[in-house]
Amino acid sequence: MISRRAFTAGVLAAAAAPRLVLAQDAAGFITLKAEKSQMPLLGKIGNSTDVWRFDKAQPIAVLRAKQGQEFKGRFLNLLEEDVWLHWFGVRGNAEAMTLNVAPGEANAVDINFTPPDAGTFWFGPLIHASQQRDMGLYGMLIVEEATPQNFNDVPLIIDDWKISDDGQMQQGFDNLQDAIGEGRIGNWFTLNGAFKSHIQIDRARPTRLRVLNAANVRSMNILFKGAEIYVMALDGQPVALKPLGLDALKLAPGQRADLLLADLKKQIVVSLDLSEDVAEIGFLDPIGTASAVELPDNFILPANPLPKLGDLVAAKAFTILIQGGAKGGLKSAIVGDERLDIRTLLEKGLAWALNGVAGPGGPALFDVASGETVILTLENATSFPQPLHIHGHVWQMIEADGQALEGEPWRDTAIVPGLSKIKLAFVADNVGLWAIQSLLAERVDSGLLGAFTVAAVQP
Repeated sequence: MISRRAFTAGVLAAAAAPRLVLAQDAAGFITLKAEKSQMPLLGKIGNSTDVWRFDKAQPIAVLRAKQGQEFKGRFLNLLEEDVWLHWFGVRGNAEAMTLNVAPGEANAVDINFTPPDAGTFWFGPLIHASQQRDMGLYGMLIVEEATPQNFNDVPLIIDDWKISDDGQMQQGFDNLQDAIGEGRIGNWFTLNGAFKSHIQIDRARPTRLRVLNAANVRSMNILFKGAEIYVMALDGQPVALKPLGLDALKLAPGQRADLLLADLKKQIVVSLDLSEDVAEIGFLDPIGTASAVELPDNFILPANPLPKLGDLVAAKAFTILIQGGAKGGLKSAIVGDERLDIRTLLEKGLAWALNGVAGPGGPALFDVASGETVILTLENATSFPQPLHIHGHVWQMIEADGQALEGEPWRDTAIVPGLSKIKLAFVADNVGLWAIQSLLAERVDSGLLGAFTVAAVQP
């Protein structure tokens, strides 16, 4: 753990947060470079920390695209290992959503897709996430609405880092005990890549806070003290305005929320509720003259072009059983084309499975035709909460532990409580091979990753 002395030094050294400059040129062409770098995570008087990132000149890469417009660029991998880059939450073309990029400039890969949805998304490694994500290899993708919205647009990217008193990243990324248990939990918090960030908010317009939990495993309970805040979107999909009140904003790793800050009168303190303590991680500082713009009570962001659910009675139904980890009931699993017992799995660094399949390369979890409505039952046989992300699609929860639900928001990441069962409904409208994965980095690396196929319908 970070010592009290180092923590105090960081507080005293806290300065304005580095500005998140967009890593793209005036024509909108982006260049991402996965490379080694350093960041002053402990503050100005602390040692810099060796990290990996996509934009060496900036603490965190934040990219902007336009809904319905082509998004283009290049991705260069200057590390010494492959990077499987995935665009989380984007319902784009299957071939463009995950890019396997080998090291070296000669192996650079084109980025080219047209996002159908506006909203807040993110990008990062699909596999070997335990190390790559915890070293800082992630970023936010903001897809602006086709109809411009008159907001200050402020990213808030929260992470925890596992570092020592001298600011060095603690190693042991492939620790099997972490994979079996809760995962790699950090001990040092940053907001937008800096400790105790001060982020200026212009009061001339209402503010849209785009919040991303970028941590490997820690679910964030985020508190905002000093202003009235409303939730306006979850996982990139608009929702009716709902006041946050005194409640914490709860985000699992990889989840996002867009928040409306209508009237900023004084500094807002951003904190994390850690159950046994509350940790301040940053501040939103008002500047300028207050806005006279008032949003209607029934304001909602423009809806994305989501498919309508079909007849749920006639829907294709599948069950996915989550097993593994400590006392998680996993005795054997299929790896590739062979079944391995639990001892052999652990020797290979595998500890989790979906329907008895551990990691990529095994049989598909299910196959459907394009346009079919699917009901997916996620059954968690472990005592750990499990955040599962479905690639290329969004869904609505329709049942939790046997209780029917209505009017739930569209999401792309489901939280399945320990020893519980939920049902999701979605339209398989995106042709291709897609993944279902844990968003806890250590678990996806140790087997909690499966696939399903959506086949094109022949005319």
